[in-house]
Amino acid sequence: MDSNLEHEDLLIKLRAKLNEEKIKLWEPPYLNNEDTSNTESLQELASKFSQSLNIDASKILQGLQELQQHSLDRLKDNEKYKETGQATFRVRVTGASERHAEIKITKPLSVTGEELIDSVAESLHVQSCRVKLIHSGKVIKATSSLEEQGVKNGALMMALIMAETPEQLQAEDSRYTEMKTTLEDAMLLSEHVADDDDEDDYMKLEDQSGREVKVPAAERRALLVGLALHERGRAAAAAGDHALALLLLLEADRQFESCGSATLSAVDNWAGLQLDVVWSYVRLRLLRAAPDAAVRLQRAAHRLRQAYGDSCSRVLALKGNAENERVMFCRLHLLQGVVAYHQNRRDDAAAALAQARQHLDALRVDPAALSELVSLGWSAAQARWGLRAGGGAAAAHARLEELRESRRRERAERRERRRLGACADGSAVSGAALRSLLDMGFPRPRSLAALRNANNNVTDAVRLIHDHPEMLESEGERSDAGSSNESLVEPDSALVAETNPKTRVPAKRVPGRDKRRRRKK
Repeated sequence: MDSNLEHEDLLIKLRAKLNEEKIKLWEPPYLNNEDTSNTESLQELASKFSQSLNIDASKILQGLQELQQHSLDRLKDNEKYKETGQATFRVRVTGASERHAEIKITKPLSVTGEELIDSVAESLHVQSCRVKLIHSGKVIKATSSLEEQGVKNGALMMALIMAETPEQLQAEDSRYTEMKTTLEDAMLLSEHVADDDDEDDYMKLEDQSGREVKVPAAERRALLVGLALHERGRAAAAAGDHALALLLLLEADRQFESCGSATLSAVDNWAGLQLDVVWSYVRLRLLRAAPDAAVRLQRAAHRLRQAYGDSCSRVLALKGNAENERVMFCRLHLLQGVVAYHQNRRDDAAAALAQARQHLDALRVDPAALSELVSLGWSAAQARWGLRAGGGAAAAHARLEELRESRRRERAERRERRRLGACADGSAVSGAALRSLLDMGFPRPRSLAALRNANNNVTDAVRLIHDHPEMLESEGERSDAGSSNESLVEPDSALVAETNPKTRVPAKRVPGRDKRRRRKK
């Protein structure tokens, strides 16, 4: 384990033990009357903890002295705040040059975020534009006061900052510019969202069953910006730039939070965003962000179970396969295990990691079965999809064939719907109604034109064909010119009469027959 992580882990264990035994290091016997540390009492406590934690007593003593000094410093800071109104902030710095260094800044809560950022930058000897402060999972805004942003005396903040090599300077410039550009582009894109729900074809939200979810225009704009920032943040994380990723993801989360709970409960992107934020915390080794990470994981778990059911039960019932959803649950439990471990909840960590293992095992496939399916012509991705639904290679092959045939039918139905067109009221022409007219013997072009004008009412369509053929002739020729030969087919009088008893069907005249009759006369 990294030395910094090992030391942080030791402090976490010591805090848990002190809370468990209700020990206060800033009170006697661990503190003398002169506010100096009682080394003898601390050594006895270190020896005691050494046996239960199985850690060297000297390391424990060092950790206890550090925690005691932090407690004394906080007491002094609180007294100073009461007397002068000057709040003290501890800033944890994450960067390549000084990893996890901690500095103290004293400012009134009435100052803006920009003033605090300037002070941090001055202490670190870097430019202010390259400092981003994070408090309670939110990026400190430059224009608002610290009090308005919920910052209190003694707050712990994280500072994302670059190192000082020329290459990293250039990378940080690009990072800052890209984040600013991404936000501006997303805001510009959101201006195209219509104020009227019915007129907005630019962005539609659908639930798992494909039904459209109605969202107010202001929330749609926030969702669009949030989705754009989330996608860019994921791209930055994939490229290994986790500092930029965290800034983009936290800004995306701010946009999502401006939406109502009903909107957030309708989209699962928000749950994925929480997982991505926690993953960035882990990659940046921001252990002090563990409380915020735990809250985010709790939100994500609630939303995922709400959307997919426990262990993807709802998705399995609908689709028979839940590989994408299992990946989400696997990530969730993995991160829960990591966060619980660093919060000294080791039993919870073991349980979460065991659940992650179960989902991971469910995603594994038999290499021999995979090769067999590939040899049958399926792609590796298709083969994995079929095998993950269970049942071996034969069942997977049958399942894939069924899926292929189902998609062929869907494509054929879509082509047929496009070819049939729409009725006057906007509804799709009914294939069943068209077949009814064709079974009666009516030509296809006129039947199709009649159904469009009659809004799929077969009786009205029959009446239109007989009473107003001139209305349908030109439209029928345009809609289905290729079926003009069907015009020689005579309608079945019995079927027509059954459909519309009041309609009298005249005999179909064959060209040339009347002339022959006149000659005989």
